[in-house]
Amino acid sequence: MQKGNKLKTTHTIIISDLHLGSAVSQPAQVLKMLQGYSFRKLILLGDIFDSLDFRNLSQEATALINFIGKISKEKKVRWIEGNHDLGLSRIFGPLMGAKVYKEKYDWEYAGKKYLAIHGYQFDRFLVDNATISHLATSLYNFIQRIDFEDKKISHFLKKTSKGWLRLSEKVSDSAILYGKERRADFVFCGHTHKAIHKEMNDVNYYNSGCWTDTPCAYITVDGENIKINNF
Repeated sequence: MQKGNKLKTTHTIIISDLHLGSAVSQPAQVLKMLQGYSFRKLILLGDIFDSLDFRNLSQEATALINFIGKISKEKKVRWIEGNHDLGLSRIFGPLMGAKVYKEKYDWEYAGKKYLAIHGYQFDRFLVDNATISHLATSLYNFIQRIDFEDKKISHFLKKTSKGWLRLSEKVSDSAILYGKERRADFVFCGHTHKAIHKEMNDVNYYNSGCWTDTPCAYITVDGENIKINNF
């Protein structure tokens, strides 16, 4: 916890795409952010881990896992699986005190319906071309590792890649349609690593960004007061 500083207060924190175990993951930053809040529920919106290879988990990643496990004794922890951590929930779910959801997690508050789903389900290229998608992700992660400290090259590629921009739009549009069909007022996704808010067809869509790039992003939820925060 922060010492000498007043904790920020929120009901729910949503984080996704930490990719623990990858060279570009920032678990120490995630831990620092969480320790700065007083909150009641933590939603892990998929791709918390990068792969089944646990040998690359750093001490910082282990510290974060232990912290989440500790706070789960007094706070709700909900984990919605992403494409990178499918099946890992059976191993780490109990360690982190997380209730695991294979596809989606929804809840209601004050007559409004909230729905959280990682978003890979709306990425048709990934679903149909898993190997190519994995290679592209590995290449981008390599560029991030060798990039300058301010990540100029990575940011340029991300902002100018038509495929990346189309992915974000496709996921958001499909998620909004998915939410509309299920009468959701708010839909939360990860997967694209692009933190955005979009409103369409009376559905508010929020993407929680990632913790493998700068700035990192997360979402705070207090009823209908929903905010995307950079860290």
